[in-house]
Amino acid sequence: MHPDRRRRARPVVNDLAPLRTLIRERIGLHFDAASETTLREALARRIAHTASDGPAAYLARLRADEAELMALGSLLTINETYFYREAQHLELLTDHLIPTLRARDHAPPETPIRILSAGCSSGEEPYSIAIALEQRLGAEAAAAVRISAGDLDPEVLERARAGRYGAFTFRALDPALRARHFTRLDNGQHQLAAAIRARVDFLALNLLARDYPPGLQGQDVIFYRNVSIYFDPPTRAQVLAQLARLLNPGGFLIVGVAETLANDIGLLRQHVHRGIFYFSNAPLAQPALTPPRPVRRTPPPLDPARCYTEALELARAERYTEALTRLAMIPLERRSVAALELRALLEFETGAIAAAQASCEQALASDPWSLEALLVSARCARRQGRTQAASTQLARVIYVQPECWRAHYQLAELHRAEGAAAPAAREYRIARNLLTAELPPGAPRPLLPSALSRRDLRLICERHLARLAAQGAD
Repeated sequence: MHPDRRRRARPVVNDLAPLRTLIRERIGLHFDAASETTLREALARRIAHTASDGPAAYLARLRADEAELMALGSLLTINETYFYREAQHLELLTDHLIPTLRARDHAPPETPIRILSAGCSSGEEPYSIAIALEQRLGAEAAAAVRISAGDLDPEVLERARAGRYGAFTFRALDPALRARHFTRLDNGQHQLAAAIRARVDFLALNLLARDYPPGLQGQDVIFYRNVSIYFDPPTRAQVLAQLARLLNPGGFLIVGVAETLANDIGLLRQHVHRGIFYFSNAPLAQPALTPPRPVRRTPPPLDPARCYTEALELARAERYTEALTRLAMIPLERRSVAALELRALLEFETGAIAAAQASCEQALASDPWSLEALLVSARCARRQGRTQAASTQLARVIYVQPECWRAHYQLAELHRAEGAAAPAAREYRIARNLLTAELPPGAPRPLLPSALSRRDLRLICERHLARLAAQGAD
């Protein structure tokens, strides 16, 4: 291999500060020291993809090439997305917000309700909105609602317009809806029906831009989910203010389940409906002319340990949204490794993969051998297609905790997915044996209870071993 090609394949980046400054100023993404791994990996991939002559040359290219900057931004904000993600927000829309908007007399009856998906990625969110509205309104939805969707990467938008998806994006979608709206193609992908695709208008949208595309003014509902996690507080406030200006009077804004408190900064009014938080630009409550006598002059001090305990109890009761909200009450500088571990796990379980990875990196910055953070980080890496990173994290777990069956089981799944039958069989066998043995006193236990018993998990290992043996694996 040519030496230059080797050097480009593994660029050495000594100083990430210029890149951090550029992406913060141009597209608003914030990456601190805890996110250094994510930034380095994305930078290495784009340098190799563009055949740039090292980091300095690539940085110069970024300053001159807007399209490449958008491509890097898209890679940095890779977020697990799928149909009907955080479906409670779709229920909020169809069962509460749409009826509320239709009951108002602010616009003529023929004026459609306008919905914007800000940071739409490859289209699963706006198409989920369209499907949910078709379920609720029937054929009337096409004329009653106008959906716009924006993202900063033109290539991602082209994929969204094409409306072709792999089976994994349907894991939260009702099979009946999948059968109704999608057609399986010869290559294994699924094509979304033209009638649903026609209900979404895609456009390039950089949320940090001074001026948004013309025609976006006058939105009734904005979906702004799992985007603000990439912004620092000043940028988050700037973007939120710009989105608020797009809303009609009394319009609504929906953020991700882990983002409510971070966006509750006084710009919009917070509401809750059946446990689901959202915002509106309705006038904020005015102070009374004669303020009531305060009961106490200072709020009680926040107890991070108590917040963590309460969040853990909520999580074990499968009240993940409330648990995340409780954890978000702890200031960043006071979050323990345990709180970051739990936050990462809950973010992963609710589909916020990029946020989960960021929480893992924060935990590992404080404790490089955090068992839970390494395990969740491995799951994030596998979900994002970074199999080598997943394998590395699992190897670290096994090094420090050889009896951790979860690490061996995850590693077995990783090997099996890659077609490595013998290593998969070895790890399944170890996991099975560990699950068969009695749990030793003091052994670390999962933060959240498994849906399957140890016996069920052992049987799954044995089933995989039998299948691998049939394939000739030792």
